Amino acid sequence: MDWLTNWDDLIHGTAVFGATLPFTIGFLVAWKLPRRYWWLAVTAAVVGSFLWLFGLPTFPPRSSEAVALTGLGAALVSLAPLLAGRPVWSPVLGLAIFTALGWSIYPAWLQESGGWTRHLIVSLGLSTSTIGFATLVEGAHREKQDGPTCRLSLASLIPPSIALAVLLQLGGSARFGQAIGAVAAALAALLIWILRRPNDDRPKGVTALWGALFMLLAWSGWLFAEIRYGLAALLLLAPIASLLVNLLPLPRRHPLLDALWDGFASALVSALVAGIAISQYLEEMSEFEGY
Repeated sequence: MDWLTNWDDLIHGTAVFGATLPFTIGFLVAWKLPRRYWWLAVTAAVVGSFLWLFGLPTFPPRSSEAVALTGLGAALVSLAPLLAGRPVWSPVLGLAIFTALGWSIYPAWLQESGGWTRHLIVSLGLSTSTIGFATLVEGAHREKQDGPTCRLSLASLIPPSIALAVLLQLGGSARFGQAIGAVAAALAALLIWILRRPNDDRPKGVTALWGALFMLLAWSGWLFAEIRYGLAALLLLAPIASLLVNLLPLPRRHPLLDALWDGFASALVSALVAGIAISQYLEEMSEFEGY
């Protein structure tokens, strides 16, 4: 029980609130819910972690403390038609909500070097990229009427989430890294149920929710920390790699093989990006400490 009395927010907090707790909650909630409601499993899995990491958010949001939970709420409201399984969805509401969120959390260091024009550009950039990415990955996750096509699986989304957690940790934002780690753990729990019951319908809205949170936390790494934003942008290639691997004539007789190929292609890109980030970080620390 020594780990309880010598609690370390980075090590133990990551293990418990960035992995174990969200995985367990996501697994148990998904066990009892139909797949069309699995976005509730992701939400339930990460809420406790977000609360531990950031506390209750203020409204309107004014700082990094309010980003995760407020962003989760904004994503749920913005993607409500998708989460409800409606075939038609307009992103206008989502763009308005995330533009307002970006405007509210605009950091002081940017205010010092730019006027309202940059303020508006950053807010619009956050909203359009967040909603646009969520829409694209959700569309790539769906199936056509005549069966599966070139599509994303949940296995494709876990490696870039872990790599983003590494970038955020190295950028000085351990809590944002733990937050996206919690999302990855929730997806891993859902993936287990998908592999156990592969013939059920695909979950609706889970991929869109992941896309919104992934992009929002990546933006937060630039707005509130020192994330390597160029490497973070390269992580967007990971889902593309998973889409492309679907075009290869690989054996896919078992659902586990589907997840294996998709996850492997995504992990190749994610591991390369994370490896570059770690190498650059160690080089910088070596120069800083003089050895």
